[in-house]
Amino acid sequence: IKGKKAFDDEDYLEAIEFFKFVKNKFPYSKYSIEADLYLADCYFKRDKYLEAAEAYENFVKLHPRHPRVPYAMFQVAACHFEKIPSDWFLIPPAYEMDQAETVITINKLRKYLRNWGQHEKAKEARRMLAECLKRMAQRSMYVLDFYRSRRRYQAVVWRADEILSKYSGVGFDEEALMRKAQALVELEQPGEATKAISQLLSRFPQGRYADDARQLLQQVQRQVQRQAQAKQSTGKKTAGGKPVDGKPGQKPENSKSGEHKK
Repeated sequence: IKGKKAFDDEDYLEAIEFFKFVKNKFPYSKYSIEADLYLADCYFKRDKYLEAAEAYENFVKLHPRHPRVPYAMFQVAACHFEKIPSDWFLIPPAYEMDQAETVITINKLRKYLRNWGQHEKAKEARRMLAECLKRMAQRSMYVLDFYRSRRRYQAVVWRADEILSKYSGVGFDEEALMRKAQALVELEQPGEATKAISQLLSRFPQGRYADDARQLLQQVQRQVQRQAQAKQSTGKKTAGGKPVDGKPGQKPENSKSGEHKK
């Protein structure tokens, strides 16, 4: 009772001492189980997210059939979510660390939603998941623009595909399709470029890139015509090449100092 009162009064340090006392004094009582979860909550409230995540996970391991397990699993994900800096995408040197933490959060949230999609925290979990996916898409778009500025068009295509496959639906699909199509034009792959443009116009017919996509499609069509003309011209040269010594198909004779070899 004293521990709960201290917790409600936001005196988390004092609450921790009470809950630890209960765990040590009455290790096999139902109050000890409650104390385990309250301890994790105290760490979370004090922004001790690493300690809190470990405490929640230990609670699940020790009491796998407890009705508060879904809550504890949500809180594990919340701990990792809170460790992601809100301005992480403004600091390129921190990308690798932040990416790893965000990926962990995504995996934890998906596991929670897969098992307890109707839990009272599920709505909040979906909001958090959408934000994490958006942040990952922002990072991929940042890297895509980096490669685009350096004319590394195949890398642009790969990053666009990453956004479209892993982070679709969070607000970057249209731009990713446009950048992919532009890169494919630079790579002289008009067939694939046409597919990307068609997909963009089908999904976003009134989008901000729709007019640019239609203009790009005309450029692709001209590229196809040029490739066809070049292929036709090459075919003509191959079929009607210049004759050798006045006779088509005749091989030149090997000679040295104007004399034929015997």
